[in-house]
Amino acid sequence: MVVCHCRAINDASINELMVGGRLTLDDIANHCGAGIDCGGCLDTIEDLLDAADSASRPAA
Repeated sequence: MVVCHCRAINDASINELMVGGRLTLDDIANHCGAGIDCGGCLDTIEDLLDAADSASRPAA
């Protein structure tokens, strides 16, 4: 799915960036530019970051 329409960045591209570990919104913006134009994708990027963070935690 397209996450950032301004920069044509999809969720797969953002997920690839997160393989190395937890990133911030600023990290994502610095790597691919998502979130720095209109900001309409910031909530979706945050959801992707939270999902990756949750997936990396061990099950309780």
